[in-house]
Amino acid sequence: MKQIQKRKNNAKQQEKKKFDSSQLIKLMTAQKQKQQKGSKDVENLIGMSFYKIPIQKFSPEINQYLQKYKKESKNMHNFKATVSFIQCNLSSLEGLKFDGKQVKHLRADYNSLKGDSLQFIAQNFPNLLTLNLKHNQIANLEDLVHLQRLKNLEYLNLSFNPVKQFQDYKSTIFQYLPELQNLDNDADVDDSMQDTSEDLMLYSSEEESESSFDDYEESSDEDQKKKNKRKKVKK
Repeated sequence: MKQIQKRKNNAKQQEKKKFDSSQLIKLMTAQKQKQQKGSKDVENLIGMSFYKIPIQKFSPEINQYLQKYKKESKNMHNFKATVSFIQCNLSSLEGLKFDGKQVKHLRADYNSLKGDSLQFIAQNFPNLLTLNLKHNQIANLEDLVHLQRLKNLEYLNLSFNPVKQFQDYKSTIFQYLPELQNLDNDADVDDSMQDTSEDLMLYSSEEESESSFDDYEESSDEDQKKKNKRKKVKK
């Protein structure tokens, strides 16, 4: 119980922090470098993935960084296939400038995305095979209509979204996606505070994830101290 409460408190603290685009890009770069140190198999699986980076919204600077990330990727096939923004404090995907036609797997779980995000995804990621949006704020059955544009979708996870409260939820999904093979993992087990195997691939431990924020703040403090010393020397 103490560990769960600690995670909740850490999540709240991170949400309160305000990061500008340059700070976010520094965090994203650090996370990318940690991913690249992992095994080749893990890199191929996760593709372009960001975990617990408080992006909130996609600025022009972040979009430019994502394009640079794409160009620098050594394994373009797998990079294009998988994109993840997990627990990134996103309330919308608007502003994301990314050619998603070749993306096969999209994860944006543990955010605060609403129903209009389904329209954005259908328009910008039309060839998805899997879509994971569990633990978001999709609330209306009417928004599910956009899913019918995802003709190739085989797996969909909308677990722990308000829309699941409706009795017609499943029938509506299969009305729009008759070829869907797996919906919500066929089970509603609240895993909101658990580390799944996929999450562990992104970070070897919760502490390591949290340290990325601390490392940034420490490095910023050190940089500021160095600048102050330089100013004193000049005087």
